[in-house]
This record gives sequence, C-alpha cells and structure tokens, in this order.
Amino acid sequence: MASEPEDNSDNVIRFTPRTNNVPSNMPPRKAPPMFNIPPITKYLTGFILGLHLVIWALSLALIPDIMQYVALFGGFISGSWTGSTPFMPWTPVTPITSIFIHGSWMHVGVNALMLVAIGSGAEKWLGPKRYMILFILSCWIALLTHLAFSPFSTMPIVGASGGISGLFGAVLLAMRTGTSGMNSNMMPIIIAWIAISVFMGVLGAPDGSSIAWVAHIGGFLGGIGIASVMMKRSGRKH
Repeated sequence: MASEPEDNSDNVIRFTPRTNNVPSNMPPRKAPPMFNIPPITKYLTGFILGLHLVIWALSLALIPDIMQYVALFGGFISGSWTGSTPFMPWTPVTPITSIFIHGSWMHVGVNALMLVAIGSGAEKWLGPKRYMILFILSCWIALLTHLAFSPFSTMPIVGASGGISGLFGAVLLAMRTGTSGMNSNMMPIIIAWIAISVFMGVLGAPDGSSIAWVAHIGGFLGGIGIASVMMKRSGRKH
C-alpha cells in the first residue's frame, strides 16, 4: 500500500519581499542641486550682476557715458573726504554704493565668480548675519585703507573686491586655526597675498583698468581680524 508523500513545506525557506514604508503619495526624492549656493551669496551675486546689466543696457540704449557718471556719483573718492574735491550731497552714501558698482563686464564677472567660490564657504561657516557683517565691514576697511594711503585721490574706486578679499581672509583663518585666534601658519599666506596684490596692482587689470591693490590688502587683513573676533566671541558663548 503506497503511502502519501510527506509535506515538507515547513522546511522550505521563503523570501518575503521588503515593503517600502514610504507612503505612496510622497513625491520622489530630488537629486541635490549641481550648484549649492547659500541664499545670501546667491542674492548678493545676483544683485551685483543685475545692477551692472541694467547700467550696461542703459549705456547701449540711452546714455553712452552712463558708466562714467555712475562711477563719478556712486564711487568712493578719497578727495571728497579730505577736501581736495568738493564734498557732494551724495558723498555720504558712496561707501555703500561703491561696493555694488563695477567698471566693466570683466570686473563684475571676476568678482561674481570669486564671490560665489569664496562666499559660499564663508556663509556656510559663519551664517547669514555674521557673513554680511564681515563682508560689509571688510569693504569699509578696504575703503579706509585706500583713504589712508591715497587721501587726496580724485579717482573713484568701485567694486566688491575689498569685501571678497575679507571673505578670503576669513576662510583661510577658519582653515588654519583652531577655535579662535590666528595661527603662525597664516603668516606665509598673508605675505603671499600681499605680494600678489602688489604685483596685480603694478600690472593692472587685463581690460586696462587700474586695480586698487592697497584696498584689497586692507580688506583681506580686515577680514582676518573680524573673523578672529567672531571666532573668539563664538568660543566664549559655547
């Protein structure tokens, strides 16, 4: 009498497919953006480029010499503060307006690239508020340095290079130091930056315009000093 085969189903290994716990109505995860630019750096760069675009468009359509007028009325002129040229009603606002005005597309293009490259890291490290404080103060220290070395100059200076130099100094400080203070390893980099700034000032820009290299050095050193103070204050809070 033949016996029925035994049921060996309990000895069979079954693989249960893993279920996804993500709700079906949840949108798919987006890939990270190619250029992750922090908001303040993004808006600041966009404003600088947009302002120059408007001025450039007006020079083509209505006022061919508008760039000269903008630099004259919005640029920082040392002599206006020392009496060698008249102190005009708009002179008090030029420490602000001169930051955002640029002399050519090459000038604004280089500064925009440098601002995105250097400013993105600085903003992520410092946060939006301290980032803007450091940028503006570095710009003003750059202008004061230019005023100190060229007090009777009648040439307007424009551009955000002083602030960008300050951001560069701050980023170097963050890379080279601990929680606060300036490391001795910073000195070779500071000397190299000063040498490069002087060299560029002697040669001039590729488009033929002059470079306010003294202001660049002032902004660079100012950024290091401001960032050092910020790091010390942050360390005390912790």
